[in-house]
Amino acid sequence: MIPFLRSARHLMTPAGRRRLSWAMLFSALAGLCEAAALLVLLPLITALLTGAASAGLSFTGWLWVLACVAVAGAITRYVEATIGYLGAGDLIRNAHRLLGDRLAMLPIGWFTRQRAGELSRLTTSEFMTVASALAHTVTALIRQSTAVVAVAAGTWLWDWRLGLVFLISAPLAVLLLWWGTRLSRRAHRVQAPSTNELSSRIVEFAACQPALRAAGRAGSFTPLMRASAANDRARIIELWLLTAGVLLSNIALQVITVGLIVTTAWLLTADLLTAAAAVTFVGLALRFTKNLQSAADSVMAVVQAMPPMERALEIMQTPVRKEPPAAASLPVPGEVRLDEVSFGYRPGTPVLTDISFTAAPTTMTAIIGPSGSGKTTVARLIAGFWQADSGTVSVGGTPLHVQTTEQLMAQLGIVFQDVYLFDDTLEANIRIGRPDADEAAVREAADLSGVTEIAQRLPGGWQTRVGEGGRALSGGERQRVSIARALLKQAPIVLFDEATSALDAQNEANVLASIDALRRRSTVIVIAHRLSTISRADQIIALSDHGTIAETGTHDELYAADGAYRRYWDHRRQAAGWRLTGPRA
Repeated sequence: MIPFLRSARHLMTPAGRRRLSWAMLFSALAGLCEAAALLVLLPLITALLTGAASAGLSFTGWLWVLACVAVAGAITRYVEATIGYLGAGDLIRNAHRLLGDRLAMLPIGWFTRQRAGELSRLTTSEFMTVASALAHTVTALIRQSTAVVAVAAGTWLWDWRLGLVFLISAPLAVLLLWWGTRLSRRAHRVQAPSTNELSSRIVEFAACQPALRAAGRAGSFTPLMRASAANDRARIIELWLLTAGVLLSNIALQVITVGLIVTTAWLLTADLLTAAAAVTFVGLALRFTKNLQSAADSVMAVVQAMPPMERALEIMQTPVRKEPPAAASLPVPGEVRLDEVSFGYRPGTPVLTDISFTAAPTTMTAIIGPSGSGKTTVARLIAGFWQADSGTVSVGGTPLHVQTTEQLMAQLGIVFQDVYLFDDTLEANIRIGRPDADEAAVREAADLSGVTEIAQRLPGGWQTRVGEGGRALSGGERQRVSIARALLKQAPIVLFDEATSALDAQNEANVLASIDALRRRSTVIVIAHRLSTISRADQIIALSDHGTIAETGTHDELYAADGAYRRYWDHRRQAAGWRLTGPRA
């Protein structure tokens, strides 16, 4: 429980931590009240059966004591529950805030498909499990443990022989409970990876339905079936481990129960204990073991809440980009420079090697190369989504690592292949580029990118909601909205990744016109395959299959060199002339 509480406190505000401390205090007081109520039964029943005073009080006096203890117990339980709920609510709110702030600072490479499924489960059902454990289970465990200790101490004072049974049985019970807890933790660790993988595969299966149905695989998706089978096997192992843990816990409780009853019977037959006291002790023993059972269940519940807590703390401890204390100076606004940059997504597997080039202000640079050569990776390094393994990436004449994220993002307008639109109006999705822009600026950006035509045919015009992820629009239409965002932002540097790949000829002309307009005030870096885009560039960076620069120069220079670029250009031009024809008569 202590590791759980220590972890929970890391995810709470100072006010929440104070509430948690008060809730634990009142839990202990409630446990003392519960123990006192049980121990009062001993003199109360003795006074009832003998008709004489017991421990200085009559039967009526002990009834009043029992009533006072019951009232005190009810008040402490109420305060404990109220403060516990407030503390749990604080944890949920603050943990979501801390997690959101941390996720916003993590590199884009951290967000894999598997982590998307983990985050979905963590921030919904698993955080509720943690909060429930904090509000209900931890306080119950403290209350029950306090009651057990107090009852054992009170029993020792009443009759040392019965207290000795508690003293001997308790360590054995604790040992068995500890083993049961370890088995339960192991059980959850066995199934957690397979459950996360299954969650990711379910999300993948749902998101990729168009592709799966087109391939005739919607009814049997092998990765999902494999993940489901692995999860079934892990769940079976988890079930056996949990069963073993429960058996050990129950054995521990039965040892104490039998020990107390046998000892009480022996004392009764030896005339060392009255019949009334013996009956009372048996009832006390059963209640004592009930408290132990509840404590064991609480321990199991805390164990189940530990894995999501550990995952949350693991995210919170993931290294992030260190923010400089202040914005850096930008001696060359609009310049992009890479000096001997190398990068790989996995250690030992480089994607880019010794990349060096400079994009001068208000020029256009086209980056070309075969699929997998690292073109998009270059753009994302410039955008600071990853840090280079070696070398230096500079924007505005200053290396990225000395710039604040806000400063870097203010210099960049970005249009990537994967476009995400928010479930808002068409106009609002464009205004994300510059929320304070006036209507004329929004309309100009929309005209240049071809979004105006989209607005004119939508039933609600500019106020039409585009749906989550922009599902109400086609892929090409979503890309046009993304281009409009970048145009509206008017950043000194604009990165285009396959900006015209999903557009028809008319809208491609609009985008090319907007690129020409941007070149008058911004540095444009284009990753493209279309010849109409490449030929407009002031310089062309041709990447090889191995992520190195094969050639650099203008179109005329590279074409005249008769190297890899010329072969690339000729192949693309031949492909552009292909046509589908019908069968000959």
